[in-house]
Amino acid sequence: MNKLVQVTLNADQEKYNLDGDESITFIDANSYYIGQIVAREHGWIVLESVDQTGNQGGIVFIKEDQIAKIEDDTPVLHYYATTEIKDPFDMRHLNSSVKNWDFTDIYDLLINVADAQPFVTFEVDTGVTYTGLITQLDKKEVRILEKNGTSIEHFTTVIPLQDIVCVDVNSIDNNLFIHYLRQKQNYEFNELKLVEIYFDYTFDDQFGNFVIGKVLKYDEDNILLESLNELGQVESIAVIARSHVAHVTEESERLNYFNYLVNWQQKNHSFDPDYLERSINLNGPIKSITEVVENWPDGHVIKISDSIYHYPDRLGLIADRGDEGFDLKILTEYDLGEISDHNYDDLISVDLAGSEMIKMQRFIDHK
Repeated sequence: MNKLVQVTLNADQEKYNLDGDESITFIDANSYYIGQIVAREHGWIVLESVDQTGNQGGIVFIKEDQIAKIEDDTPVLHYYATTEIKDPFDMRHLNSSVKNWDFTDIYDLLINVADAQPFVTFEVDTGVTYTGLITQLDKKEVRILEKNGTSIEHFTTVIPLQDIVCVDVNSIDNNLFIHYLRQKQNYEFNELKLVEIYFDYTFDDQFGNFVIGKVLKYDEDNILLESLNELGQVESIAVIARSHVAHVTEESERLNYFNYLVNWQQKNHSFDPDYLERSINLNGPIKSITEVVENWPDGHVIKISDSIYHYPDRLGLIADRGDEGFDLKILTEYDLGEISDHNYDDLISVDLAGSEMIKMQRFIDHK
């Protein structure tokens, strides 16, 4: 099997100056693709991708002269090396014909896409991405009906072919979305009683962020939530402080969509890939966030969400505890970094079990 690489595009590099001094410029790659290069065709590389959860992804076509760097030895790749690459969605089979497409330029490539998988994601040379259904193609531009939440726009978006630097074909989230649209009429109610929970974040730019999941149990002060990822799989089981809950939604088109996703994942036997449900005992009272943190084993990765921080979700190791809070040695860029201090009263949630914690624990244990 080909070695995994990390591909960063020119468009995905954030340039910033140190303290406003333009003579000191850093380049911070804030976005990249992970996968195996399976071919090079007429100025494009063909990447069989791996997603953030370590699952086999779709095929990504990347314009070679728009690549800033291809790396095979980074902290991210070290992390993936400790993770078993799984294929629960049979992507290798779905990718087998795509990666052998014959094309000479972007127009030829998009003819293949339009014929085989017209719902696709594009990245252009400004770093902007567009996901939608191809409706028209010529040698200068492609027109798509963009995805908007759980529906498709009625008016087309025009993308010049010369601006396209990346074409993401066959991704599982796009495949699931198209399948949902075909049977949307069967999911007009929130039969699974899922919820969207919004929180009282301090910073305005966090406004509107939420988690989706199923309430397993609750009491006067806490909620025990089975949280779902964007594909409808169990992501974590967390204790949430009700004092930080700003709003709960029980009816929305998004929740209907997640009913579809959960049902699909259950039928595919991929709903709870890390068996998180089995790891939690639902008997007895819910432990408060304070109790969970106070009794968390030393050297074990913990994930919290803190309402007062600009980036509220944090993974790390507990470095010290006090009567009113604790210090967390933060895991950033796949390494242990700075210490952040947290007051118990500011915590929105703490994961009792989570896929991200499991993978990061495995990574730290192998370092």
